[in-house]
Amino acid sequence: MKKRVKRAKEWKKEQVEYLKGLMGSYNTLGIAKVRGISANQLQQLRKGLRENARVRVSKNRLISLSLKGSGLDEMVNFVEDQMALIFTNLDAFDLYRIAEEGKIPAPIKAGAVAPIDIVLEEGPTSLKPGPIVGELQNLGIPAGITAGKVEIKKRTVAVKEGDKVAPAFAEMLAKLEIYPMKEGLDLSAVYDREAQVLFTPDVLHIDPLKYTADFEECAKAAFSLASQIKYDYPTSYTIADLLREAGDKTVALALTIAYPTPLTIKPLLQKAHADARNLAMNACIYEHDTLQYLLTKAHSEAQNLAAYQK
Repeated sequence: MKKRVKRAKEWKKEQVEYLKGLMGSYNTLGIAKVRGISANQLQQLRKGLRENARVRVSKNRLISLSLKGSGLDEMVNFVEDQMALIFTNLDAFDLYRIAEEGKIPAPIKAGAVAPIDIVLEEGPTSLKPGPIVGELQNLGIPAGITAGKVEIKKRTVAVKEGDKVAPAFAEMLAKLEIYPMKEGLDLSAVYDREAQVLFTPDVLHIDPLKYTADFEECAKAAFSLASQIKYDYPTSYTIADLLREAGDKTVALALTIAYPTPLTIKPLLQKAHADARNLAMNACIYEHDTLQYLLTKAHSEAQNLAAYQK
């Protein structure tokens, strides 16, 4: 008996050290509930994660000891029910996504709380005609037989979200092959060892791509707002545009009032030269710059006059 006890203690120590070694070998550690998952289903889940992660089911006390021994005391709070540890180098969000995608539809059990409205859609069912019609009607579900098939006559909410499922409803939903639950690795928490951050499911269910898109949209909205109130609230992001706009307006004003500056003197001289040239041409003043224009104009008028006389 003493040898068995001693061996059991040694085995527990070995398991704790083994789990601690795995915790130190991977970047991400997940802890998930596995109660209700059959051995066969757990094996399938392990196969699905084989390329990306390792799943280890162990006793809660050994899991708690290994977490404490690895300095992950915060994760001990999530050790409840029947648990499994998941070791991976995927980031926390990818692990959560893969775990959710690996879940399969399952019937809801009597006494369970409905996670959503459980709805029976109008139309034929796979049930064979017989006493089942009366059973459906006794549950308040309008049913009948059409073309030799049991048919739901009207779309009906069998169980509302948040309500407990009565045994009769649980049995009937299973017969109707309505599976409102999902079974699989139900992550309770994920620890990112490199970032030293503990994630819970309420954070992990966020789609990173949507989160990034929302963040970018918020940044654009903030920049747009800052641009609209830029004169009242300059920022490091808008000050360059403000200075550029102020410079453009200053140059425009100086040109309007013919105020010479290093930036306006050249366009002002060009405008003055153009105005003087136009004035000389309109007044038929013979200058070097106007002579060619005046000769061309005179030639054109002479041609028009000759054409008119013909």
